[in-house]
Amino acid sequence: MYFDAHFHLFDNTSLGDNLAANIGENSSSDYFFKKYHTRESAIGGVVMGNGPLETQGENLPDNFYYCVGLDELSYFPLTAEIYNKIKIHLQNPKCVGVKLYPGYLPIYPNDKQYEPIFKLCIECNKVLAIHTGMPAAVSAKLKYTRPIYLDDVAIDFPELKIIMCHFGNPFLEEAAAVMEHNSNVYADLSGLIEGNFTTKYFCETQRDYINLLKTWIKYIGDSKKFMFGTDWPAVNCIEYQKFISQLFDPSWLDDVMINNALKIYNIRLKGL
Repeated sequence: MYFDAHFHLFDNTSLGDNLAANIGENSSSDYFFKKYHTRESAIGGVVMGNGPLETQGENLPDNFYYCVGLDELSYFPLTAEIYNKIKIHLQNPKCVGVKLYPGYLPIYPNDKQYEPIFKLCIECNKVLAIHTGMPAAVSAKLKYTRPIYLDDVAIDFPELKIIMCHFGNPFLEEAAAVMEHNSNVYADLSGLIEGNFTTKYFCETQRDYINLLKTWIKYIGDSKKFMFGTDWPAVNCIEYQKFISQLFDPSWLDDVMINNALKIYNIRLKGL
């Protein structure tokens, strides 16, 4: 069982269709919930929002939540209209935070124009999730995705909970430094692999990469700092759960797979 703290719903988009096709799956929301929201898999999760603000977060089942995503350049510079739309989302109990997409957008995460969003998240007791590390799109620019820029935000806004999406991969050393330096920065472990794979074969053939991940996880040394996420439809969620489980001491797994996300995102699951 796991709580998926980072996945996407790309209904009727070429990106979603291509990612799902790479793993032999269907990118529709109905497919995701029927396959993965079962007694053996996801007990809930957080959708990272994409596309029009008006439709994000719609029709989510119980125990599934969302971060409203700012992934379009048309939202910037931040107007009063956009700000108010974000505020309405953050007042929705289903909305647990805001997701920023540096790299996909040519805006550094510590850019001053984001500061009203940071203050709004603090005011509404919501989380800020930020893409870091390797993007899925070849047109995205890596210079905006370095974890080091989260250090500015974490220090200037110490009351703000910040999620470093994808653990900054492959900038793992930098990611670990930012997390150690800032008690308000956490990492989700989504997107460390993309595409079709089996855990056994991957761990056998990519031992150096696995050891790097384990090294920097051990360096941080705090079981409360990490949470499971898949980045679906980039991977098969069940296989990815097996992979992430290989990175941690068994005594950490309840926290990493479920408990940490619920605490960080301030979520109470229904019926469990």
